[in-house]
Parts: sequence; C-alpha cells; structure tokens
Amino acid sequence: MKRILISLLTLLTILNAGAFDDRTPSARASAMSNAFVAVANDAWAAYYNPAGLAQVNGMQVGAAYHRPFGYSFFNTVFGAAVIPLSAQYGTAGVIVDNFGVNYKGETLSQETTVGIAHGIYLLNDIHTTLSVGYNLKYYYWKLGQSVEGRELGAAGTVGLDVGLMASIYKRTYLGVTVFNFNSPNIGVGGNSTLQRRIVVGAAYRPYSGLTTTLAMDKTINLPAMIEAGFEFNLMDVLDLRFGASTQPNRFSAGLGVHYAGFRLDYGFRNHPTLAETHSFSLMYAF
Repeated sequence: MKRILISLLTLLTILNAGAFDDRTPSARASAMSNAFVAVANDAWAAYYNPAGLAQVNGMQVGAAYHRPFGYSFFNTVFGAAVIPLSAQYGTAGVIVDNFGVNYKGETLSQETTVGIAHGIYLLNDIHTTLSVGYNLKYYYWKLGQSVEGRELGAAGTVGLDVGLMASIYKRTYLGVTVFNFNSPNIGVGGNSTLQRRIVVGAAYRPYSGLTTTLAMDKTINLPAMIEAGFEFNLMDVLDLRFGASTQPNRFSAGLGVHYAGFRLDYGFRNHPTLAETHSFSLMYAF
C-alpha cells in the first residue's frame, strides 16, 4: 500500500509539473491544443486570458469535467459564470475548480481554486480593440493521511493573473497572459512556489466561422510549448476543431454542438506515453 501511495503521488507531480498547474476546463480549447490565449471569448475566458471577458455581451454559465489521461483516480471539475456590467465597467466573472486524487475511497490530494475575474475594453472602435483583464484567485491544497495515519496538512495562498488582448478589423487577434504574476508561495514556510507562466499568441479569422491560432506557452524553468489550433463552423449548429502542440508532441481534435443558447463541447488529446485525455464542457448563454 505504501508503494502504491508513493507511486500515485509521484505520478501526480510528474503529470502536473507542480500544484495547481495549467488547469484548462474548456473542451473547445482542449480540442485546439489550448492555443486559446488570443481566442478566449466566453465563460471560460478567465482560465486562458481574462481580457477576453470584455467580448462577452451576455450572461453565461459553464461546467466541465476532465479525467486526465483516463486514470480513474484523477478527477477534475470546473465551474464558471460571467455577467456584463456595463460598457464602462466591462464584464465580471467567478471561477471554481477542484482536482482530486482518490484511491479506494482515500483522498490523497485535493486542490481547490476559487476566484473572481474581470475584463474591460480600453479601446473599442470600428477598426481596433484593446482590452485588459485579471484574475484574483485563492488556492487551497489539502493532502490526505500518511501511511501511519497522520494528517499531512493543508495550506492556501492568493494568486494574480493578468492579461491583454487586441484586435485589428476584428480579424487579427493578439493575446498575452501572465499566470501567477505574483509568484505566490504555498505551504509552511513558503516552501512551494506556484510557478509563473506566460502565454502569448495570435489568431486570424479570415471570415466568420473560421479561426486559426498559434500560441507559445512558457513556464519559468521549463521548455516553451508551441500550440496551434483550428476551428471551423461546419454548419449552423456544429463546429469542428483540430490542434497540435509540442513538449511533448501531442495532437487534438473535437467538436462543438450549439443550439438555443446551449453549447456542448468535446475534446480529445493524445499523449506519446500516457493514455489520451477526454474533455467535456457545457455552457449556456442567457
């Protein structure tokens, strides 16, 4: 049993490159290999670029579920809601997610994040837009019991993300987000730093219904990932999506069905060593 617990926790660290790393709820984004920093424009925007919230012009709510790499002991759930305030004050939102590692009824690790998000236009005319956004998040990490039955403890901290997004003629979009801008520490004595991450990217929409996008995702002290995605509106209610990324080399695909305010998205991503990840997200726009 001890070997199993150690193996699972080691695997958790390897797969996630640290606590609270790279939580991505949108199956739409997953199908595009998360090349989404210049595309984010819905209830999930806070997870990719909070500046994209400025584009949301109606109330939206969303829920998502992932089982990373198909492992039964990994479970991730997400929730988000956004509401436009006014042209002057932009759009506000709330986000929540929980990532758990559970084995035979025992919780080995649980990471919970709750936050508020805000995006607002600095410039919005017929030719050009420029928006800025931020997330203020509270991270809570709780470990289970040791093999001797001792509680391993819990800790929390506050993180800040900031983002910018610009567009030209509503065809070319540029985005940048810095996650954990304040490099928050979590744990006794601040012995675990949540790594700062910067994502920059561009998207091009030659006409309505077609989007191509490219992004670079760089975590401090880790190699940069290159991500690319494609989205095509095949018919009024159906979107097709594809993507690829490096570090490691992965491919993705998925589809979205939208009707009467509802949007159901599915995303698939492979992995050169581990099993594939299937993602599902549901959103409703009022």
